[in-house]
Amino acid sequence: MPYQPLSPDLWTVQPEPGTGLVIVSTDLGWDFDDLCALVTAARLIDNLVVVTTDEVSGLRADLARRMLDLLGRTDVEVIQGIDLGGQRRFLPDPGQEIPDYIPPTREERGESSISRLVDLVIDSPHHPVHWVGCGPMTELADLLGAAPEVSEQMLVTQMGGWLDTYRRPDRAEHNLGTNTLAAGIALRMLPAPRLVLADHTNNPAIRVTPDWDMIRALDSEHAPEWARLLSAHFHRWVARGYDGSWMHDPLALSAALGYPFVTFGEARVRIEDDARLYRDPYGRPMRVSETVRYQPFVEWLHETVVTW
Repeated sequence: MPYQPLSPDLWTVQPEPGTGLVIVSTDLGWDFDDLCALVTAARLIDNLVVVTTDEVSGLRADLARRMLDLLGRTDVEVIQGIDLGGQRRFLPDPGQEIPDYIPPTREERGESSISRLVDLVIDSPHHPVHWVGCGPMTELADLLGAAPEVSEQMLVTQMGGWLDTYRRPDRAEHNLGTNTLAAGIALRMLPAPRLVLADHTNNPAIRVTPDWDMIRALDSEHAPEWARLLSAHFHRWVARGYDGSWMHDPLALSAALGYPFVTFGEARVRIEDDARLYRDPYGRPMRVSETVRYQPFVEWLHETVVTW
């Protein structure tokens, strides 16, 4: 996609979190958009914590640490999340092996990670703490189960779910469907979660392909090492036969930070056992995405990522 210079008035706003804590939950290491969202978060958020979800024997946490260090963000804490033992959705480095799943003991199943998250939310000097969900909701559900009171100290923006249109109407959207129990618990416990729906992220306007100027810039011989890592991950993704990467998670991140690309509306939503969502006048109150200004978002993403 040819890049056009930004008109700053399209998107320049003061992000909502300010100096407050932002926790990004991510299953990075598979689809390119997760790693792109991490780069964007690291470049924009001062008080950032990253927690991995749907872990693959710690490989996601290792990749997050590697990318953050290359970006000069050694200050950002990375918390290793829970390995669910499902499909091993991870793109390894050349020669890197994906370990077989070994069920953790009760003591190993993320208790220390969840305790750390509880402490971070409760001890934060600024509330609400912003939780940006870019993957399954396992750690968030465990956090709420361990300390239900923190539900009123957090503003959760979750990429996930669909209400009207989806590429697979016979199942829940991936982030909610990977751990349906966790999604049901978290969405029921939170007072008013915000969902950036797949109805709006599955849009060709935000499908990054090899001909995008952003990818050409990342491929440049003058690109820094972190950009080359991001580029390598994109090309590994495309090499698996995918025709691009939809920027689901960077769009959700932009909404969490208060950029004016996504508009939300109130909805009553019923949550089924398989984590599919339906409009229902007796359902849970949520704020769901209604419209997206795609072109300004794409311009903002390019400007944020391709700067060195």
